[in-house]
Amino acid sequence: MVSIIVPVYNVEEYLRECVDSILNQTYSDVEVILVDDGSTDQSGNICDEYAKMDSRIKVIHKKNGGVSAARNTGIETASGERIIFVDSDDCIHPRLLESYRELDDDSVTLLCDYTTDMEEWKRFSLNDFQEHMEFVAREKFMKLFYKDYMNPPFNKYFRADIIREHQIRFPEDMSLGEDLIFNMKYLAAVKCDYRIMHGPFYYYRENRAGSLSTGGRADLLDIQKKLFSSIKNFLDETGIWTEENAAIYYSMYWDRLHLTWKTSGKLNPQMLQDTIWSEIWSECSRRGLATWKRRVKKLTLDMRRMFT
Repeated sequence: MVSIIVPVYNVEEYLRECVDSILNQTYSDVEVILVDDGSTDQSGNICDEYAKMDSRIKVIHKKNGGVSAARNTGIETASGERIIFVDSDDCIHPRLLESYRELDDDSVTLLCDYTTDMEEWKRFSLNDFQEHMEFVAREKFMKLFYKDYMNPPFNKYFRADIIREHQIRFPEDMSLGEDLIFNMKYLAAVKCDYRIMHGPFYYYRENRAGSLSTGGRADLLDIQKKLFSSIKNFLDETGIWTEENAAIYYSMYWDRLHLTWKTSGKLNPQMLQDTIWSEIWSECSRRGLATWKRRVKKLTLDMRRMFT
């Protein structure tokens, strides 16, 4: 059985579409765990309505504690052998679970592509499904991170026994980057390669009103430092701190630092005084990663630093 965990908070406009996409799966041995995280709109009532219509649906109403707490509540309730996460304003392709089950293998971690284009998601066909498969060695973690496969939890097929054995949970004291921390804890425990199902199996709704934004945060530099430190620890502990991964790591770190300044520099102008800038630039220079575009960005930042 597959446990589908859906954290729900004030999504009355999209919730029915989400749950319908889950109930329309061609693979039916599922339990759907709707965790109402203290919604103040009609979301909780919609959850109860669906539970009355389908015995596979479990509804948990709880005091608002954030998406991580809601997902953790779902994990503690789940009884399936496999777990997937679906955000309550998103949709999954009718054959997502069937495709996961056909490829289910403890020797690999299954991932799928996702799209923000609803029309692309609706047009998706599986007629040439086998041609859309890709095997990726676990040593290629940073390549997949760069391509946005590693941040979200909703594009992965998790083994429940690994989550339970290692007590893996989403950190509830974070509101940015918590998904990546959870994923890395799981991947460090499972220690296997990846198989990607290419094709827009998951529809991810962007820029929904009320969703979290990474902009306008004075603590964004500290968050980025914590996340990249966690990535480095993951690569070290799993024995995959390779030259290729290191090059992608430091390239992305520098680019992310620059983006952090662009989005939050006005809120925290002193961030340019942090030693992390020189540390990461030194690594970029030593490894031949200081492209002309990055040099221009650094020159701009150096000039800004002179006036802060």
